[in-house]
Amino acid sequence: MTNKPLTTIGLIMPNDFPVSAYEKIHSRITAKQKTHPDSWSLYAGAWNAVAYRFYACVDHDKAFTESVQRGGSSPPQPERYIQEKELFCFFVTGLAVIESFCYGLFAIGSILDKKNFKIGISKELRSISPEKTTRQFLKAFPQDDIARELNQMINAQEFIDWKEIRNILTHRSAPGRLISLGREETLWIKGIQIDINTTTSKLKWLEKTMSDLLKAADTLTNRYL
Repeated sequence: MTNKPLTTIGLIMPNDFPVSAYEKIHSRITAKQKTHPDSWSLYAGAWNAVAYRFYACVDHDKAFTESVQRGGSSPPQPERYIQEKELFCFFVTGLAVIESFCYGLFAIGSILDKKNFKIGISKELRSISPEKTTRQFLKAFPQDDIARELNQMINAQEFIDWKEIRNILTHRSAPGRLISLGREETLWIKGIQIDINTTTSKLKWLEKTMSDLLKAADTLTNRYL
């Protein structure tokens, strides 16, 4: 872990969180607080959420992995409940990291280009999503790294799967597990194998994705602000 708390939420973040880019962006946007109060308000809440949700996602990965180490891939209760809870929270908070980042980035876009990043009414705010943020950056800043990184992210199979799993868990069901005795494996949603790497492998993708996105956003804000 880094040894200095974030200026936004006062927590020392896990090692793989891109603290430097996150903090440099925050410093530049904070300088616009008085001249762009509406954009600042949207950005500030989202930037807090990026850090909180990332921290939580790491915690849920650790707790799920430890549960599998204790009880295996299909344990009796109450260990099974622990695994179900941690899987739910892992996928919810993980996607929230990306969604909060894209919301905050849209607010940054409203400082740079009000025409393409409208935040004036609640309907406009409710429509902000990773996909919409990507479209607007491809339109307004097509040559910048952030547009490419966003487009790569929303088209990644990992993102598509993560979003689908989150939606299943939050809106539809708590799926069971398929135990294959011959292959000695336990399968879950979309054929995901339940083992000590289930959440950790996906967390690595999230860490890499957020590092790339924040570095690109750092370059963007350094260039235009």
